[in-house]
Amino acid sequence: MSPSSPPLALSLGRPSPWPAVTAFVAAFFLALGSSVLIVFVVAWVRVSGHRPLLLAEANAFALSPAGLMVGALGNAAVLAAVAFVAARLQGRGVSARLRLGPTGASPLGALAATAGMVGLSVACGAATELAGVRGSGVMDTMSQALRGPSAGRFVAAVLTIGVAPGFAEEIFFRGNMQTRLVASWGRWPGIGATAGAFGLIHLDLVQGSLAFVAGLYLGWIVERFGGVRPTIAAHVANNTLFVTLAAAGAGAAGSRVADVAVVAAGGAVWVAAIALLRQRRALAPSVSAR
Repeated sequence: MSPSSPPLALSLGRPSPWPAVTAFVAAFFLALGSSVLIVFVVAWVRVSGHRPLLLAEANAFALSPAGLMVGALGNAAVLAAVAFVAARLQGRGVSARLRLGPTGASPLGALAATAGMVGLSVACGAATELAGVRGSGVMDTMSQALRGPSAGRFVAAVLTIGVAPGFAEEIFFRGNMQTRLVASWGRWPGIGATAGAFGLIHLDLVQGSLAFVAGLYLGWIVERFGGVRPTIAAHVANNTLFVTLAAAGAGAAGSRVADVAVVAAGGAVWVAAIALLRQRRALAPSVSAR
């Protein structure tokens, strides 16, 4: 199979998009419901069932490092479970349906995909500073909560906020959802719709907008190489960098000149990565030779 060939191509017509849409709706409400349930159960235990204190304690736990890590891990578990169930309901070959197998990316291509994701993320983050829209969003709340952790808490944050969501979100959105929507609607409509859903599930205007932009980039990479392994690596690396910078207290606002420089540098890395990803050397030798 060529890495650029559309997945699930059917000789008798395009498959229905509704299984992907249904899986997204199910994952959205299951993730939201499970997060709320966990927060209130923990708060109930902490206040020993004293209802007047329940809401305040639930809010405090949700914004604490432990609460953020539990929430991220719970959401990742829901997304991964729904992705595997949705793929299994479509028949055998779950790994192939989620595009988890080997891809057409060379080591250089995989490295470029990761570098481009980090560059895009850094540039977008600095751009929100320039636009004056940061300071009270989800990312800033997480940055403040994760600042100065112990070694054990840092490792836990990397695993729950960096690794688990990076894997689960890629197999659900780019593996399950995008695969179906691209087969149903075509490449860019499918990538765009998946990126929109990816942004929506973050439930934050700033973070959701950045997730949408990242989703377009990650979606293109999956179609370019025919699988999610490079985007899992890129997503995990980006999330882990965020946790590391937050732990080091590097989330403080800088000067406008510094933000402009960061936007320019991050953007240059992203553009260079895309240019490299479009070249044949980004493809594995067996694919490039075809």
